[in-house]
Amino acid sequence: MSYPTKYTRQYDYVSYQNANPARPLPANQVHADLNAAARSTSEIVDFLKTSLRSDGAIANEAVGLDQLSTTVRASLGDADALDEVLEDAGESAAAAAASATAAATSATNASTSATSASTSATNASGSATAAATSATNAANSATAAATSATSSAASASQAQSYSGIPQSVKTAAYTTLLADAQTQILHPASDNNARTFSIDSNANVPYPIGTAITFINEINTVTIAITSDTLVQAGSGLTGSRTLAANGMATAVKIAATKWMIAGAGLT
Repeated sequence: MSYPTKYTRQYDYVSYQNANPARPLPANQVHADLNAAARSTSEIVDFLKTSLRSDGAIANEAVGLDQLSTTVRASLGDADALDEVLEDAGESAAAAAASATAAATSATNASTSATSASTSATNASGSATAAATSATNAANSATAAATSATSSAASASQAQSYSGIPQSVKTAAYTTLLADAQTQILHPASDNNARTFSIDSNANVPYPIGTAITFINEINTVTIAITSDTLVQAGSGLTGSRTLAANGMATAVKIAATKWMIAGAGLT
């Protein structure tokens, strides 16, 4: 949707009234100005409706991942944003390693120069030896810095290759929250009771499309339900609540605004 049209006055009423003090304002010009103002006002109202609800809150689905900062998207489990953050960290570590290596090279050159000065100036051998010792210490420090930076780069690389699935343990009926996106919900063996875990509706929790939630059941049964939206079992096409048997695991993925698809072992 394009931006609303700004209102611009169509006629110079002051000049007209000064020239014609006894005559009424021209009806056609007044009508045209009022129409322009009404059109601009209507477009503004329609434009606001695209991002605000009638209660003043931000409209559902008005804010998506593209509107969030990289750091916020990474904290929500967005893989691309997480990769970008880790890549930046890796680049910073690599830059530090390169700077440390350059410092080590400069220190080595200084040590070489000091040794040459010691050989050429016998009378100043004591001073040259001290300078060589200082340069060697500087080289060792730079080497240690390079080693530390290399270790940081390796750690960043390892972090980039790891993507865990955070776990939350539930021993009572539970309805999912936005924070449950990209996590696993576990029904533990210590709770030998049938439980119901519900995926909340898009109206209440507008998960981004592509959100995945994994359910793991160690004992008894877990009913996986959905609040008002549609849950489809992969393969069978059956809709509605699904039952997850003991030692079963199933993952539900949001594939449309109000539609999820679920599949897994032990799911009926």
